[in-house]
Amino acid sequence: MKLSLRSKTMLGVALIEGVLLAVLITVAVRFMTESANEALIKRASTTSRLFATTTKDAVLSFDLASLDMFTVDLLQNPDIKYVKVLSSNGELLSSAGDDKLIKKPFSLDSSVESVKDDIFDVQALISEGSTVYGSVQIGIVINSITQSMNRVRKWTVSIALIEMLLVAIFSYFLGVYLTKNLYRLRKDTHNIAKNVKIGKYNHEVTVIKSGDELEDLSTAFSELSHTLKEEYFKRSKYEIELIELNASLEERVARRTAQLSKQKDELEKAYQELSLAQKKLIHSEKMASVGQLAAGVAHEINNPLGYVSSNLKVLQEYMEHYYTITQILLLFNHAEGDGKLQDITQQAVEFLRQEDFSFLNEDSQDLLDASLKGLERIRSIVLNLKQFSRENGEGMEPCNLNDCINIALNMVHNELKYHCQVTTDLKNLPNASINEGKIIQVLTNLLINASQAVEKEGLIHVTSSHEGDYVFIRIRDNGSGIAPDILNRIFDPFFTTKPVGIGTGLGLSICYDIMVEHQGNIEVESKLSKGTTFTLTFPVCQEMPFYPEQVSHL
Repeated sequence: MKLSLRSKTMLGVALIEGVLLAVLITVAVRFMTESANEALIKRASTTSRLFATTTKDAVLSFDLASLDMFTVDLLQNPDIKYVKVLSSNGELLSSAGDDKLIKKPFSLDSSVESVKDDIFDVQALISEGSTVYGSVQIGIVINSITQSMNRVRKWTVSIALIEMLLVAIFSYFLGVYLTKNLYRLRKDTHNIAKNVKIGKYNHEVTVIKSGDELEDLSTAFSELSHTLKEEYFKRSKYEIELIELNASLEERVARRTAQLSKQKDELEKAYQELSLAQKKLIHSEKMASVGQLAAGVAHEINNPLGYVSSNLKVLQEYMEHYYTITQILLLFNHAEGDGKLQDITQQAVEFLRQEDFSFLNEDSQDLLDASLKGLERIRSIVLNLKQFSRENGEGMEPCNLNDCINIALNMVHNELKYHCQVTTDLKNLPNASINEGKIIQVLTNLLINASQAVEKEGLIHVTSSHEGDYVFIRIRDNGSGIAPDILNRIFDPFFTTKPVGIGTGLGLSICYDIMVEHQGNIEVESKLSKGTTFTLTFPVCQEMPFYPEQVSHL
C-alpha cells in the first residue's frame, strides 16, 4: 500500500514517540519496582536481624515469657502479620499474629515478584559465634506496595496515551504544511522527467517563496534542471571515452593482478623469514641468560649434592652397627639350650650398651630427611632450568603469574643472594592467558638487570596485584637508576648503557615485544640514585578461578 508523505510523517513521528514512551514507561516501572524491592528487602532484613539480636538472650536462657512479650511488641507494627521464634531443631518457642500464616509451611521470599500470597516471608538466624541456637521468621504485608505500583503503571500509561494523541495532531498539521509545497515540486519533477524522455531540457522549476528550507529545496531543483542539461552533453562525451577505455582495461587489470600476487608471495616469504629470525633471536637471548646463570645454578646444585653425599657416608657407618646387631639376633635361630641363649642375650645387651642406638635411630631419620630435601631442591632447580631454556611454542594458555615469578626467582636466586635482598608480596591472582616460557624470560631479564643495577646489600622487591580486568607485576630496586635523557630509549633494539661485551642491548627490546604479543604493557619509572620500577600489565583471562595466595621471602 502506497502512503503519502503526510501519512508517513504522522506514522513515523507516532512510532518514534511510541517507542520512546514505551522505553520510558519500561525504565520508570522497572526503576520503581527495583526501588520498592530494594527498600522492602532492606527493611525486612533489618527487622529480622534486629529481632534475632533482641531475642538471642531469651532463646539462650529459654525465657519463653520474654519471647512472647517480644513477639507481641513486634506485632504492633501494622504491616507485620506474624512472628515466629524457632529453636535450632525447628521447635516453635514463641509466635504471634495470624494463626493460618503461623501454621503454613515457611517459604523464604527474595523479591516482591516472588511473593504469591501478599506476605513477604523473611528469616534471620539466632547465633553466637559460629553456633546457631535458633531462628526468627517474620511475615510482612506488601499490599500497599503492589497497589502503589499498579496505580503508577496506570498513570504512566494514561499520560503516554495523551502525549501520543497530541503528537499525532501536531504531526498532521506539520504534514499538511510540508506536503502542500512538495506537491508543486513533484509536479515540476514529473514534467522534467517527461521532457528528458523526448530529449528536451528546457523546463523551468517554479521557485517557492516560503522563506524556509522548502524555498532552498525548490531553488536547488531549479539549479538541478539547469545542471541536468549540461551534464547530458558531458555524459555523451564521457560515454565515448569510456568505451575506448574499457577496451584496454581488462589487459591492465590482469597485468596489475599478477604484480600484486607476486608482491603478496614476496611479503609472505619475508614475514615467515622475519618470524623465524625473531624466534631465533628470542631463544638466543634466553640462552645468553642461561649462560649467565650457569655458574650460579651449578653452585645451587652442588650445595645440596655435597651434604647429601656426606649424609650417605654417615648412614653407611650407621649401617655397620645395624648389621652387627642383626647378626647377633640371627644367632637365636640356631641356639640350643638355655645356656647358649643366655650367652647370646648377654652379647646383644653388651653391644647395645656400647652403642647408643637411640641416637643412631634419631640421627638416621634426620639424615634421610635432609638428604631427601636436598634431592628435591636439585630436582626443582633442574626442572626450572629445563622449563626456562626450552624452545617457546606459539600457544597461549591460562596460567598463574605468581608461578612464573617463583620460577624466575629460583633461576636467579644464586645471582642475587650474595649482594642484595629479594622480598616478594604476591596477592591472589586470576589466570592470565600467556606463553609461560616467554613471560619467565621477561621476568628473568628484569631481575638480572635489577641485580646489576643495585650496589652491595641492595634491595629488590617483587609484587603482584589484581585491579579490574588487569594483573600487575612490579619489580622495584634501589639501584643507581636510569638517566631521564635515555629513559625513553631503553626499549630500542641494541641500545645499552653497559660496556662493550657485557650486554647485547636486546634484553629489554625482547621484553617489550613479548608484552605486546601478550596484549599487555611494560612501563618504567626511574630516578637517579633512587632506583627503578618496571611494571608489567596483563589482561585477565575471563571466568577463570583464583589461585591460592602465595607469599614468600627469599
